[in-house]
Parts: sequence; structure tokens; C-alpha cells
Amino acid sequence: MWCKGQFAQPTNEMKVRSWYGISGEIEVENELWHLVRVGSVALNHPPLINLLLRRRLPRDERLRLSYLHEFGHFQTLPLALSHALWVFWAAYGQRRSLLGWFAWLTGFVVAHEAVWEFLSEGYVLIHDGAAYREIYRRTPNPLVPAFWFVMSGVGVALTAWLIRTGD
Repeated sequence: MWCKGQFAQPTNEMKVRSWYGISGEIEVENELWHLVRVGSVALNHPPLINLLLRRRLPRDERLRLSYLHEFGHFQTLPLALSHALWVFWAAYGQRRSLLGWFAWLTGFVVAHEAVWEFLSEGYVLIHDGAAYREIYRRTPNPLVPAFWFVMSGVGVALTAWLIRTGD
């Protein structure tokens, strides 16, 4: 089980283990790339959400919250997969044209990403609690409330559209 102290002084690479047993590594290489590895599967990606949410924060806080956010993806993977499976199950049997399928799949990817980012940052908020709120009280960032509003809205609205649409 991870505690706040283990994220207080981030190193370049952190070995993590989720509550459901998956082990992996998180590496915040620099301000432009993050690496998440589970076994031999590596996902290099730009930290778009972290760049938006952590802007103007002191470097130590920015790195700590970025590591927590990436670890949040590990911790919330079962919820994100449950969302994906629920959407596929609810939409099973819907008929669409080729263009309709393209629109549906695009909507699915965007909805899934919004839901998973929301869950991951929710993990950060729950894990960090009052410290999270204090950090953003000291260094206000208007993109933080916008993130919560947009990600929840996009996740809910697109999920509803995905399970109700068909040609």
C-alpha cells in the first residue's frame, strides 16, 4: 500500500503496485514525456493533463502530483475497464453505417479518456486530500475547475450518447 510519504520526494523512476496486484513503473522523464510500463508494455506519452493542471506549481509539487496522477491510472484501471465494457455491452447490437461506426468509435475513445482522466485525478484528490486543495489555494489555476467540469461533462454526455445512438 502506498502512503503519502512515498510520493513526497519523487525519483526519476518509481516502481508501483496497484491494489489489485498489477506491478509497473512510472517515470516522469521531463516536462514533455511520461513513461508508464507494465511488464514489457511501455506507454510513452505527453503529460497533457498534468501540464494543464500543474502549471505554475512549484517543481516538487508538480512532480509529486504528476506521479500520483499516473499512479491513479493504475489504481483506477478496473473502473475504467468497467466503464468501457459497460458502454460496449449497452451498445451491443446497435446498427450503424460505416460513418456511424467511425463516429461511435471516436466518441468511445474520447469518452473513455475523459472518464479515466477524471478517475485518475479523483484518485489524486482523494489520496492527497486537504494538501491538494491547499496547493491550489496557494497557486490558483483556473484550469483545475475547468478540468473537473469538462471531463465529467464529456464523460457523462458522450457515454449517454454512445449507449443510445444507432443508425
